[in-house]
Amino acid sequence: MKSLIIITLFSCLTIFGCKNPTNSNSINKVDTTNKSTNISSLVEFEPKWLDSSKVNLAIDTLLSHRQNAFKCDSAIIIDYQGSFGEHSYLPLNDKGQWINTIKKRKKLSIDEFHFIKQIFGDKSTFKNPLIIGCYEPGLGIIYFNDNKVIGQSAICIGCARIESTATLGSGNNYASFNEKVKQKLRQFYKNLSLRW
Repeated sequence: MKSLIIITLFSCLTIFGCKNPTNSNSINKVDTTNKSTNISSLVEFEPKWLDSSKVNLAIDTLLSHRQNAFKCDSAIIIDYQGSFGEHSYLPLNDKGQWINTIKKRKKLSIDEFHFIKQIFGDKSTFKNPLIIGCYEPGLGIIYFNDNKVIGQSAICIGCARIESTATLGSGNNYASFNEKVKQKLRQFYKNLSLRW
């Protein structure tokens, strides 16, 4: 009698045990799908670079915003997302490809360009800087000369920071600016009807 109970129990476990792996496989498939969804959502937060509209890069490492050392024939301002997690990016990569997060762009007038040049070339812009623990550039400026990009800047107005391939009035290429400049830039950007 004991052996009959053991055989019956063993048979039941075998029959039901064969059905459970199928169920656990379907559970594993759901988990795998969720994991791949999570991975793809992370990929969305990485920059992508456009193959079209490549520009001729000729970054001038001696370019400076200070005094009258900055010579270019045109500049465009860009509204874009330049930060992904802990990383930030200029609007153009080293291959001359545009970042795919550009929302709007506008050519700067001569007066608008001089305003930018004066602000970032002035030492006082960087005196008593705001210290804000982030850097999420949303404003880019691309400087052209003879149809070549000679420099570019990425600015986070909210964080009061700028990164530029041209030397700033502070003597650096990456610096924080003060509250007065932050308000001037906010108004300047608002007047351009880009954001803010």
